[in-house]
Amino acid sequence: MIKHTRRNLKKDSESFFVVTRDGRRVEEDNYKSKDDAEIRAEKLIAMIKKYSPHETQSVCIVHTSEPKRIR
Repeated sequence: MIKHTRRNLKKDSESFFVVTRDGRRVEEDNYKSKDDAEIRAEKLIAMIKKYSPHETQSVCIVHTSEPKRIR
């Protein structure tokens, strides 16, 4: 199961989904849909399982209106 969090989410602003690992962005891409972000996160988790199985819980999807603030 992938952890989901909300950060800097504003009502009247466009929202995005960002895939993070240990609180840091894994790429520059912002996703418009939750499903697209989950697909990317699942691929990342599959890759992490090969090298470091105990770190698979470090992947998270952040729902935000300010994606540039997530570093």
